[in-house]
Amino acid sequence: MQFKIPQFLERQPLILGPLAFKQSIYFGVAILVSFYLYSVAPFFIFLMFSVPLITLAFCLSFIKIEGIPFPEVIVQSFGFVFSPKVYLWEKKENLRPIKFKDQKQEEKKEKFLKVAPRSILKDLRSKIEGGY
Repeated sequence: MQFKIPQFLERQPLILGPLAFKQSIYFGVAILVSFYLYSVAPFFIFLMFSVPLITLAFCLSFIKIEGIPFPEVIVQSFGFVFSPKVYLWEKKENLRPIKFKDQKQEEKKEKFLKVAPRSILKDLRSKIEGGY
């Protein structure tokens, strides 16, 4: 007997047109508060509060940051800001001091080779043959 494997588990069912339940709640609250401000407050105050409120509802509904929904990002950021933190500093000691070589000095050493006035091998040969 074959069973169908469910697909699209992350996809939420749509309630109102293209909006899922949470998205419709965000927009519903924003629209209700905006309507209340429109009926009670002057038009300038209505615009000043309703535009950011509807923008926030849009962000909460549709924006994902690295695959994480925006409301969850907000909760995690508040948790990070207000949680206690422990800062540790451990000094790492070097056993050997680091020595930097100067390339100019090495080039000068390579250019001027010291030549002995008389070879040591010739001295040894003369001592062995001559009996010095």
